[in-house]
Amino acid sequence: MTRWIRFSTLAILLTGCSHAPSNVADRETKAYLHHVQSAITHNFGDTRHYAGKRCLVTAQRRADGRYSVLRTEGDEALCLKAWQSVSGARNLPLPPKNAPEQLMIAFPPAN
Repeated sequence: MTRWIRFSTLAILLTGCSHAPSNVADRETKAYLHHVQSAITHNFGDTRHYAGKRCLVTAQRRADGRYSVLRTEGDEALCLKAWQSVSGARNLPLPPKNAPEQLMIAFPPAN
């Protein structure tokens, strides 16, 4: 099953769910993803230089809770900045049990 959750213009694709999560698990996952999105957006900084450009980043959660970029697709300069933003996100909480291991993140984020 695949679900989309949108936060501002940053879209995160949730994968790997084999059943519909409970309301509590769903809220925990949304809160976790919001925290991840906030950390990535904070790392990204000023988006004005990337007006009209797009990049899609696929990232995998590591054992330490941070994310490693698996691939990028789109504008080269934006994708490089997006890669740095995702891999540089620090102080992320431990994910809840039902959180996806892979994320697809659309850039640029809203400032």
